[in-house]
Amino acid sequence: TPFDSFQLFGDVVKTAGRHSLKIGADIRELRESNIGYGNSQGSFSFSQNWTRGPLDNSTTAPMGQDFASFMLGLPTGGSYDLNAFRTNQSKYMALFIQDDFRLRSNLTLNMGLRFEHEFPTSERFNRTLNGFDFATASPIAAAAQKAYSASPNALIPASQFKVLGGPLFAGSGNSSIYSTKSKIFSPRFGFAWTPGGTNGKTVLRGGTGLFVFPLGTVGVNQPGFSQSTSLVPTQDSYLTPYATLANPFPDGIQKPTGSSLGLSTFLGKDVTFFNPNVKNPYSIRWEMGMQRTLPFGTVLEVAYVGNHAVHLQAGSTPGGSGSRQLNYVPAQYLSTSLTRDQAAIDRLSAVVANPFANLIPGTGLNGSTVGLSSLLKPYPQFGNIYVTGDNAGSSYFHSLNVRVEKRYSHGFNVLANYTWSKLIERTRFLNDFDARPEKRVANDDRPQRLVTSLSYELPIGEGKTLSFGSRWMNRVAGGWVVNGIYTWQLGSPLGAWGNVIYLGGPLNMDPRKVNGTAFDTTRFVTSSAQQLGNNVRTFPTQFGNLRADGANNVDFSMIKNTKLVERLNFQLRFEAFNAFNHAEFSAPSLSVTSSAFGKITGQNNLSRTVQMGARLVF
Repeated sequence: TPFDSFQLFGDVVKTAGRHSLKIGADIRELRESNIGYGNSQGSFSFSQNWTRGPLDNSTTAPMGQDFASFMLGLPTGGSYDLNAFRTNQSKYMALFIQDDFRLRSNLTLNMGLRFEHEFPTSERFNRTLNGFDFATASPIAAAAQKAYSASPNALIPASQFKVLGGPLFAGSGNSSIYSTKSKIFSPRFGFAWTPGGTNGKTVLRGGTGLFVFPLGTVGVNQPGFSQSTSLVPTQDSYLTPYATLANPFPDGIQKPTGSSLGLSTFLGKDVTFFNPNVKNPYSIRWEMGMQRTLPFGTVLEVAYVGNHAVHLQAGSTPGGSGSRQLNYVPAQYLSTSLTRDQAAIDRLSAVVANPFANLIPGTGLNGSTVGLSSLLKPYPQFGNIYVTGDNAGSSYFHSLNVRVEKRYSHGFNVLANYTWSKLIERTRFLNDFDARPEKRVANDDRPQRLVTSLSYELPIGEGKTLSFGSRWMNRVAGGWVVNGIYTWQLGSPLGAWGNVIYLGGPLNMDPRKVNGTAFDTTRFVTSSAQQLGNNVRTFPTQFGNLRADGANNVDFSMIKNTKLVERLNFQLRFEAFNAFNHAEFSAPSLSVTSSAFGKITGQNNLSRTVQMGARLVF
C-alpha cells in the first residue's frame, strides 16, 4: 500500500507593537494505492472425498487419503482471484490567521481563525462505488414482482412489494466518491493572566476553539471490480471429477464485471458504500485552569477540560461505529415483548416461495424458497447494505485535572496527576432503524485516574551529604538513583451486553472475584431456548457502574551510575515492572448462554517482570 503525502505550508509573521500576527496557508494532497492479490495463482485443497472407501460414506483413514487425492490430481476445493487495484487521492486546503495580543504586561490574548475545505476523494480510474440508488427499480424488479404476485404473503401485499435500488458507480461526469460542503470556519480564543497582588505566583489560563477532523483518502468500495472463481470438484457427488489439477477451472476464469451491470451489481450479496453526503467531524473544546507556585519548589495546577465532538461516524450493533446497516426488517414486523416471542420468531423465519428464484444465480437468494424476513427488508434483492461515514454520532467529555509537582531539588522530585472525568458517546445504534444512536458511557471512559512518580538521588558520594574520604569509596557507594511510578485507575465499562433478558435486582458486581461469578447471573435468563429474537431491542449495551478490574500498578527501578574516567560512565540498572505482582483481571464473560457467563477467565496486565542491565556510556 504505497502512500504519498504532499504538503505545502507557509506563514508570515509580523510583530507590530503589542501584536504578533501570523498568517499562513496549509495545502495537502494525499494519494494511496493498494492491491490485495488474494489467491492470484490459485488455491487448491484436498480432502478424502475421492479416496475413502470402499463406499462413499465410509469413515476416513487416520492419515494419507487427502495426500492421495493430491497425488491423483483431484482437488476437493479451491479458488482463483482477480482483484482490483485502487489508486485514490484527496486534497485539503486551509487558510489561517492568529494574533497574539499582549494587552497588558500580565494579560495576553490569543485570537485565531482558520478556514478549511476538504475536496472529496476520487479513484483515478473510477473503480469504486459513489453511492446507492434507493428509488430506481431494479433490472429484475418486473420479474420478481410478477413472481411474488403469484404467491404473496399476508404481511406484505403484492402492491407493496418493491424491488428498488442498487449501487452507483463513479464515472467521467462524477468521479468523486462523495460530495462535501466542508467550507468550515474554525475560531480559536485563549488567554493567560497573572492577577495582580499574587507576586507573579498565580497564572490563570483558558481557551476555546473548534477543531476539524480531515477525512483523508476514504470511501473506496469496489464490488464488481474484483472476482473470485470457485473450483467445482464434481457435479455428481464425487462419482466423477469435474475439475482436476490439469484443468481446475473447466468453465474458465470469471472476469470482473466492473460497473457494466449497474444496479444489478452484487445482487444477492452484501454491499458497502460510503456516505455520499458526508460531513467533516469536528470538536468544540474549552479549558479553564489555574497554576500556583507553592513553597519548597512545588507547583499546583487545577484545570477543567471539556470537549464536544459532532458528526462522528456512527454504526450498528454489533457491527460497531462507522458502518450502519440499512437493509433491515422494519420495526413494525418485530416483537416488542420483553420475553421471547416464539410466534414472531416463527413468523419471520417461515420459509416461503422465493420471487427471486433463478434471477440471481450463484447466491443464496436463487433457490425456490427463502426466509420471509428477507422479503420484508426494503431492498430484498440484496443481503446486508452498509453505509460507512454516517455522521449521526457525537460525544461529550468533561474532566477535572489536578497536578502537583515538587520540582527537582536536593536530588528529589515528585509528580502527581489526578483526573476525574466522564466520557459519554452516541456512536452505535441499538436497533438499525433507530433515529439516533444509543447514548451510553464510552468504552474509553475512565472516571478516575491517579499517576504518581518520584525520583530520588541518594545523598551518598562525592559532594553529597554523606561523602567518604576515599575517592574509590565514593564511586562504589555513590551514584544511586531510586525511581518509582504508581498508577491507579478505574476499569473500562463491561463490553457490549447482548440482546438479553434482565429480570431485575442488584448484580453485586465484584471485578476481582475469580472464584465463581463476578456478578449475580441469576438475574438473567440463561436458557438458550428462551432468548430473544426478531425483537425491538431495549436493553442498553453498557452501564457506567458495571466495570472491569482497574489498574493498580507499581513500577520500580534502581540505577547505579559510576564515573570511571572523564568521558566514560558505567551504569547498572535494576528494574521491576508490576513490582508487587498485582493482577488486573479481564472482564467477565457476558455471553448469557455460555457456561462461562459471569466468569473471569483472563488477566489484562503482565505478571511481575524483573530485569537487570549494564552499559557503558562514552
